[in-house]
Amino acid sequence: MDKPLRVAFQGLFSISSQKKETISNVGWFEGLTWRWTLSWKRELTSEEQQQLVELQDILVHRHPMRNERDRVQWGTKESFSVRDLILKANNLLQDGAAVDSLVCTVWSNIAPPKVELMLWLALLERLNTKDLLVRKGILPSQVNVCNFCAQQQEDVDHLLLNC
Repeated sequence: MDKPLRVAFQGLFSISSQKKETISNVGWFEGLTWRWTLSWKRELTSEEQQQLVELQDILVHRHPMRNERDRVQWGTKESFSVRDLILKANNLLQDGAAVDSLVCTVWSNIAPPKVELMLWLALLERLNTKDLLVRKGILPSQVNVCNFCAQQQEDVDHLLLNC
């Protein structure tokens, strides 16, 4: 499917009582099998019942993995990088879509100067994260662990997007 389920099934999404729920709250594992539990604000019409069947045909192949932590995935890669974002934006621009330059949008005075500077440094991957300080030889590599989650290295992508 090329589009988000909330777009493909707008009618069902509009009457869902779980719009802001996490996946772990809209189902459970029965043994090794994931069971979706979708709920609605009202009883479904016959047309909505048909849409639900179509949705369930899609969801039967999509479910969380047991004993694995959810993660955000950037396209086909597991990690996000600013370079990948710029390449994607450039591809959209070449395909005829109007895409503002990321550099120009940083300096558009919609945030305080400190925030703009931090965003600029993040785009350049120059924020003084532990990862950068280890690469510069300022910190030993053993301390390169995120202070928030203590599970991954503290780099720009993890700190601002994944943690």
